[in-house]
Amino acid sequence: MKFRIAVVILMLLAVLVSGCDFLKETQGVPRKAELVVQKQELISDQEGNKAVLVTIKNVSQITIELAQVKVSFYDSHDNFIDSSTDSVMNLKPDDTWNFSLQCFGSCEDIKRFDLEVTTGTSSGGL
Repeated sequence: MKFRIAVVILMLLAVLVSGCDFLKETQGVPRKAELVVQKQELISDQEGNKAVLVTIKNVSQITIELAQVKVSFYDSHDNFIDSSTDSVMNLKPDDTWNFSLQCFGSCEDIKRFDLEVTTGTSSGGL
């Protein structure tokens, strides 16, 4: 009887020490954090300041610990003008994140922009 109790306690300790990593896997494959850009629109306010309005959605089945979006602005000759970055923590499944990223350089000549979306952990693992 004492042996069975010891085995159960050891199994519980093994689960606690492992950090419940098995919950993050489906059939042996780690669940992947996935973000979808639902909206991206270049806008200009009355003073001529330019920004990109962005909506991101977590389409994965896990909470994304850190989601980061970087926008890079370019002129008509594909010269880099400026970039801006924003991030959010703990984006739950099916949650959306609405924000704007403003250009602070010589932004009157913006002709295009590129978005870079990354996921990671708050401890730096993007």
